Formats: sequence, C-alpha cells, structure tokens
Amino acid sequence: MTTVFYLGAALMLLLASALVFILPMYWRHSNQGESSIDWLRLRQEELAETEELDTLLTDAEVRVLDELQGMHSDKSQTALDTQAVVGKSQPGSLSMSVVTRWFVVIALCVGSWLIYSVLGSLDDVRIAQQLDNLADADPDAIPAVIADIEARVLERPKNSDYLSLLGEYYTAQERHGQALRVYRQLITLMPESPEILARAAQADFLNRGRVLSTTAKRWAESALAADPNQRTALGTLGMAAFESKDYAGALEHWERLLRFEAPGSPGHEMMTSVIAEARRRLGGDAIAMSGVQDETQSPTLADELGVTVRVSAPEGTTVAPSATVFVIARPAGSAQRMPTAVVKRTAAMLPLTVRLNDSTAMAGQQISTLEAVDIEVQVNPSGQPGRGQAAWLGEASDIKPASDAAVAITLYAVSP
Repeated sequence: MTTVFYLGAALMLLLASALVFILPMYWRHSNQGESSIDWLRLRQEELAETEELDTLLTDAEVRVLDELQGMHSDKSQTALDTQAVVGKSQPGSLSMSVVTRWFVVIALCVGSWLIYSVLGSLDDVRIAQQLDNLADADPDAIPAVIADIEARVLERPKNSDYLSLLGEYYTAQERHGQALRVYRQLITLMPESPEILARAAQADFLNRGRVLSTTAKRWAESALAADPNQRTALGTLGMAAFESKDYAGALEHWERLLRFEAPGSPGHEMMTSVIAEARRRLGGDAIAMSGVQDETQSPTLADELGVTVRVSAPEGTTVAPSATVFVIARPAGSAQRMPTAVVKRTAAMLPLTVRLNDSTAMAGQQISTLEAVDIEVQVNPSGQPGRGQAAWLGEASDIKPASDAAVAITLYAVSP
C-alpha cells in the first residue's frame, strides 16, 4: 500500500508540473489581434437581438479595427511597445517567468503535503498495512502494532476505529481497566451504540472482580433497550446475576443468549453447562427454602473430577513475594479467553499446589463436563489478572480432568 501511495503521489505531481509548464505553451493565441477578433464575435452574438444593433455593432467594429491597425501600422514601434509591455528589454525577465513557474510547482507540493498532514497521515497508511498483514505476522509483532495505535490515539483521540481495536485487544489480554478507559472514551463519541455500551459494562464488571456496579448495569440495560439481542450485555447481566445468587435472573439472560449459539459449538456447550448449573442451584435453593432435604445431592464422581496443579519457579530465581498467582483452566483448544476455573494465591506461597475442579469454577461452569482443559499460570505484580501484565507465565495443554489428574508447571519469565 505504501508503494502505491508514493507512486500515485509522484504521478500527481508530474501531472501538476506538466499543467504548469506545458499547457501555457498551447493555451495562447499565435497571432496578435486574435483576442480582439474573438471579442468582436462575442459582441456580435450579444447584440444580435438589440434594437440598436447597427450603431453598437459599428462601434465595436471600429474599436477592433483601431486596435489591429495600431498593432500592424508601425511594426518597429509595435515591437518596441511589445518589449516595453512584456519586459523583454530588461535582462533576466524571461528567467523570472521560469522561476515563477517553479515557485508554483514547489508551492503545489508543499501545499499538498500540508493538506495531507491535516486531513490524513502516512502513519495511518502504515498502520492499515500492518493490520492487513496481521494474520500472517509473528505474534510477537502484535504489541508493536498496538503501541503504534496507542500513540496514534493520543494524537487523534476521536478516532473510533483505533479505540475499538484497543478495547478488543485489552479485553482479550484481560487488561480490563485499560479496556474500560477506552470504552468510556468511545461512549462519549457514540453514546447510543449498544455494542459499545455492552462492552463498557463487561469491562467494568470484570475490572471490579465480577461485581456489577450501578453504572455498568445502566450501560448493559441501555444496550438491551437499543438491541434486545445484544449478546455481550446478556452475558454480563447473566454472570452478574449468577454471582449474586440470583439464579432465576441468570437463567433469564442465559437462555436468551443460548438461542444465538450454534448447536454443537463450544459456545453452545458452555452455555448449556452454565444453564444446567444455574438450574441445579435454583432447585437446591428452592428445596432449602421449603425445609425438605434433597437426598439426590450426594457427592458423585463428577464432583471429584478436576486437575491438581503444582506451580514452582525455576531453580535459582526469585519471584516477588507480593505478586499474585492466578491458576486458570480453560476448555482445551478454545479461542475464548473466558476462564472455566480460577484459583488465586500469593507468590510468597511458591512452590504451591492447587486443585481446579467444579468448586473453583466460575459462573457455574463445570470442569467435570469438559473432555480436556488447558492450564495457564500468571504471576502478576499488579494483582490484576491478565496475560499482558504477567511477569511470569506457565502453561500446560490438553489435560483430562480426573480424580487423580495432576500436572507440574514451572514458571518462565516474560520479556518486558
């Protein structure tokens, strides 16, 4: 794209230069007096329907005749007059004409550059080219592109496209505080967008440790008022209701959300799982309120399925004791970043061992229903979850939950 841009700009400047230097050689009369004769023709057309045609036309013809006679009656004097008018008798006047033309070309180039610097930017062209090639790029190149976009947003804080890209990136990296700041900025630009309102509510909810604030609730409800099928808003309100033990409210939102998931897809399976858990807990609450003991709620093998994770730092290394350790389980191979289960510890406890099972699952999800899980360990000095903020990481893939399933993970340092 950049090469095409430069070629197009060069062709436009060549064309402008040609218009300045070449066209004036053709767009002029070759003989003296032609302009006067052209004027007479136009005057004849103007006077064609005038009552005093003969008198006015005679005056026009006499005027043109006088001008032509003045040009040709005394050729030597005419030549002198012509030199005096155009300045040929003064040395350097011809070169001044060429200098003027070059000045016009240079002014055209500088003016074009100034206009482009105000209305567009080569930085935008370069960022667009990087985004087009992002699918084939090295994953390590993504932070560099994000850094360019962040710098560009500082210069153009009202660019909604860049802000949306940053919001999605921060959310994927679980940097919910930064995502929330971006979505607040977008709300000022697009206050009626249901997608922006829903994403802002989600970011606020996750940034507060899965607590729904009054502002986030208002955003999510406003998003649903504008678009009753807004999936992010439905999911956020459903998770918030579940966390507050309002299982009926969670079912209301999740069952609506389930209709948008294709049967058999990972999203459909996850929603089916959390809906089943919400129904189970809603039934358990009803039994407890009625004072009847539920004899079916005895421990089963499924309740014991999970993964035991032992986390340790490499020998000879020191991890800041104040850092927070997040041990996260997700469905194996899932592209979604939403955790199935999370355990939070302090780095002072390293090496540590935790158990991920249904009791540590989030929003009613169940590890026992998954065929396999991926384990990720993040050590974050900030105390907030997010791979992008981690100083240490550890990973294990395709672990099958079982009563005796265990995995050992050694942390590795993340390059700044």
